[in-house]
Amino acid sequence: MAPGVASATLTYYGITGASSLDTTTVTKPIMYGGFAGECAANEADNIHTCNSCNALSIADGGTLPFVACNQNNAYPNLQVAIVLTTDTALNAGDLKVKFDDNSVNGNSTAASAGGTVTFTTTWSAICNAATGSSDCSQAINNADMIVTTGTTGGAPFTIKVTTQYVDTSANSSYSDCPNQSSTDPNGGFCNFIAKPGDSKVVPDLTISKGWPAGPNSINFNGLSFFYEEKQGAESDEDTIKRISNTSPSFQMNFSTLVSPPVLDQVISDLTNDVTYCMVMANRDVTGIISLYTPVSTFTTPEQFATLCATPEPVAGLLDDKHCFIATAAFGSDMAPEVQSFREFRNQYLLPFSWGKKFVKAYYHYSPKYAAMISQSETAKTFVRGALWPLLFFARMSVLFGFWTTLIILSLSVLSMIELYRRLVLGRKVRGEL
Repeated sequence: MAPGVASATLTYYGITGASSLDTTTVTKPIMYGGFAGECAANEADNIHTCNSCNALSIADGGTLPFVACNQNNAYPNLQVAIVLTTDTALNAGDLKVKFDDNSVNGNSTAASAGGTVTFTTTWSAICNAATGSSDCSQAINNADMIVTTGTTGGAPFTIKVTTQYVDTSANSSYSDCPNQSSTDPNGGFCNFIAKPGDSKVVPDLTISKGWPAGPNSINFNGLSFFYEEKQGAESDEDTIKRISNTSPSFQMNFSTLVSPPVLDQVISDLTNDVTYCMVMANRDVTGIISLYTPVSTFTTPEQFATLCATPEPVAGLLDDKHCFIATAAFGSDMAPEVQSFREFRNQYLLPFSWGKKFVKAYYHYSPKYAAMISQSETAKTFVRGALWPLLFFARMSVLFGFWTTLIILSLSVLSMIELYRRLVLGRKVRGEL
C-alpha cells in the first residue's frame, strides 16, 4: 500500500452500531445512541444493538408501571464502525477521531484512492472521549466528533453525536391530559383514545405544549403502542394488565418539522372483530421508549375502555356515522379525509336550509352505496380518486373560506382555459399543428 498523502477528502458512506441515524445532511450526519436497560444475554454480541424491551422481566402478571426501554438499544461494549470514502490512499491507522482535544480510541483500515476506509471503536470509547464517562451514563448533547486523516492533512469530516441514558428503575408515564394540552414541557403525547376502523385502530391523540422536547431536551420522533388481544370474556382492565414491554408493538413515526406533527394516525393490518387493548408510549430520536399511558392510575371501567377498540368492516360501523361514502372509501370515520369533509359539512352546509336538505338526502341514499363500496377494494380506490378534488376544495374552504376558495379555483380554471385557447386552439387556427 502506498503511503498516505496530503489533502485527503473524506465523504460519508455508512455507520453501524448506532441506535438510529439522521443522514438528511450527509456532509454532517447525526449518530444517536440510546441507552435504556440491559440486553438479554443472547443479544449482547457486541456487534448489533439489542431490544432491551424484550429483556425485561414480567412480575405480578405484567410490568406495570412500565419502564423505559429501547428496541435498538446501545451498550458500552457495542462496536461502532464509521465507514467513509477517501479520494487518497490511506494506510492502516491514518484515521484519527476526537472530540475537541480528546481522542477516541479505535482502529482504522488501509484504503486505496477512491475506496472506503473504516474506523472501528466502541460506544464506551466514544462516551469516554466526549464526557469522561465510559459507561455512557452521561448524555452527549449534539457534540462534534471530528474525523481527520492525521498527518496526511485534508479537510476534517464531522459527525454529530447525541446520546440519551435513562435509569430504568423508575416508573415512566406521562401526565394524562384527556381534555386539553398538558403544560408539562417534556410531556410528548399525553393522551389517546382508541377508535375502530376497518382492519385498523385510529388513535385520537392529544399533544403536550412542550412537544417535541422530551427529557434532557432530546426530541421525540415517534410513538409505540404495546398491545394484547382480548381473550374470551375477560374485561378491558384484565386485558390491559397483561400488556407489558414485551408485548407486541406498533411503531408510528411523525415529522418534528411541523407542529402539530404530520403522522399516519392509523394502526393497520389488524383482524376485524378482534378487540385490541393498547398502551401508548413516546419514542425519542435515540430510540428510547418512555412516558407511557399511566394505566396504574386508572380506576374505572370507562377509563380502561378508552384504550380498547374492535376493528370491523366499515359497513358495520355506518349506523351512527354520518359521512357514509367517505368513511367506506377511506376506511374509518376518524380518517383525516373524513374529518375534513365533516368540517366542511358543519361550516358550509348545515348552517343553510339548502345545505341541510342536501345532507339529509345524502344520509338517506348513501348507506346503500357505502355498503357496496366497503365490499370492494377496487371500488374504494375509484371512489377515493373521485373524492380527492372535492376533498381539496373542502380543505381549502375550511382554511381560506368558501367564497375565497371558489374565486381562486374559478380563476385557475379560467386561466387554464385561456392558455389552452391561446396555445392549442390558436396554433390550430394558424396551421401550426
